[in-house]
Amino acid sequence: MDDEHESEYLTSYLLAELSPDASIRSAAAQATKLVEEFSIECSLRADIYKQVLAVYNNPEEMHNLCAEDKLVVERMMRGYHSSGISLPKTKQEQLSSIDKRLTELIAAFSNNVNSDHTTLFLTKTELAGVPSDFFDGKHVVKTSGSTKYVVPITRHQTAIVLRFATLESTRRAVHIASSTRCPKNIPLLQEAVKLRLQRANLLGFSSHAHFTLEDLMAKRPETVQNMLEDLQEQLTPQAKRELAQLRYLKHADAEAAGVPFTGLYDWDLDFYMRVAVEHKHRVKSTEVKQYFAYPHVIGRIFTAFEDLLGLRIAKVDRPSVWHPSVDLYEIWDAKSAEFLGHCYVDLFQRAGKFTGAATFQLRSGFDRADGTREYPAVALVTNFALLPPLPNKPVLLGHASVKTLLHELGHVFHNILSQCKWTMFHGTRVPRDAVELPSQTLESLAWNPNFLRRIAMHYQTGEPIPDELVMGLGAARDEFAGVSLLHKVFRAAYDIAIYSSSDGNLDVGKLYTEMERSIELANTDNVNTHGLSTVRHFMRGYDSRYYAYLWGQALTADMLATRFAGTNIDSPQVWAEYRNIILKPGGSRDIMAQLVEFLGRKPNSKALLKSVGL
Repeated sequence: MDDEHESEYLTSYLLAELSPDASIRSAAAQATKLVEEFSIECSLRADIYKQVLAVYNNPEEMHNLCAEDKLVVERMMRGYHSSGISLPKTKQEQLSSIDKRLTELIAAFSNNVNSDHTTLFLTKTELAGVPSDFFDGKHVVKTSGSTKYVVPITRHQTAIVLRFATLESTRRAVHIASSTRCPKNIPLLQEAVKLRLQRANLLGFSSHAHFTLEDLMAKRPETVQNMLEDLQEQLTPQAKRELAQLRYLKHADAEAAGVPFTGLYDWDLDFYMRVAVEHKHRVKSTEVKQYFAYPHVIGRIFTAFEDLLGLRIAKVDRPSVWHPSVDLYEIWDAKSAEFLGHCYVDLFQRAGKFTGAATFQLRSGFDRADGTREYPAVALVTNFALLPPLPNKPVLLGHASVKTLLHELGHVFHNILSQCKWTMFHGTRVPRDAVELPSQTLESLAWNPNFLRRIAMHYQTGEPIPDELVMGLGAARDEFAGVSLLHKVFRAAYDIAIYSSSDGNLDVGKLYTEMERSIELANTDNVNTHGLSTVRHFMRGYDSRYYAYLWGQALTADMLATRFAGTNIDSPQVWAEYRNIILKPGGSRDIMAQLVEFLGRKPNSKALLKSVGL
């Protein structure tokens, strides 16, 4: 797809995921499908391939190209070979058919998640312990003489109940409802795994993972598997100690209530981790959120990054947007006054909307043929609350929501501050195992004392966040890191397992349950759950590359310990280097060369392991 027309595809994809109008979502999804099918057909255009091949095979012409132009030719050649351009016509047709079917499967999987309406009806007694603002905007029904709240089983709503509901029966019901959604997605993933193996085999690879990892830092699935096995071995003893601590807390609660202790289950983990952290570090979640009121907090976050990254960020009045709750910001370079791009902010839940947190591209930045610049536009999307803020009632974001906001802003700034000649390398179009580096770098600021003091202010009194809360949050960061990291190890191990297998008929549901219990030490009381059916990553973009989150976490920890330690976290000079070396090139440079330049050496995982006590 050429630079000039890519934005049409990106816009249709965004509307298919975010428009409040079901008819527009449907039309946009169909348009997206047509464009993707057209792109598949273009990848088999022999006439264009011959032109690119002629340039590639001409040493003098390649030598005269600038570095980015040369990389474009090399990347196009890899793309043509990935499409099967050099294969016999019958195999090309097979690949094209597989690619078009995968497009359908991916769209169906996403639509099933977005349109899922799993709901529970719970009384206020059943929701005891849940913060009062959880009930804002909730529908109420009368049944059998009881007033019940309609609780949509979305990621954000589920997380609140699992962290705060004191009744185990409520936590159990919500966890099971959340973990058994979208069962019809399981056969879609099953088919996608089989088709991707067939596709890899047609191209001469033994598995989909061998095909996708060839151009990434990891290179081979064996490298990923070895890393994950090593992490599992190191983390499991620590996770078992942490689970024993949680088991003790639950046992004590059962004893105090005079009820039998039946065990520690998956639906207990978030609740007792919160209890343990609040007791040890004197950090109450309900108190912390009073210092993160939206919309004020996003203004202070943007002000902080204006200082750190040398920007000017201005909110646009009365923007043209797809929903009234969406805001639009212009981003400029503070020193040169150069316009850099637009950022839409869409944070609140609504029917039919994409249900997770993500950064969507609307336009990539590139140099037009006439010498002018096309500027990027992105949409930062989350699902924090059922209602947007009212004039006299802000939305109080929990610390976890602030962490998510910062994570997505890492992707936003990667896209906005990237300055490449071609869309092919714009922003987050880096090797997949490097894409989470900027997001996790900014996410880490959610625990940094200096950054917290910049952004956190009480929504009623205007008082800055107290030092004891700041220090408590920082101290609590690595609590239960064993359990947390082991969850990522499990997902990455499952992902690489289904896509490195030479058996296209392996049971993806059964394997998920087996690995969840053996790696993550999950205990669902023998209830058959299937969390894989709502994890989009396995289906699109991160297939065989979910390990990128752990890989990025290791790189981030190294950068923080090496370049952002101490007062350097507030240094505009260090952030300017980060902006110019890590963000600005997008994918137009070798990522390892960028890291070596920024760190002054090759990266390693020592800082990550040290941070979790290993």
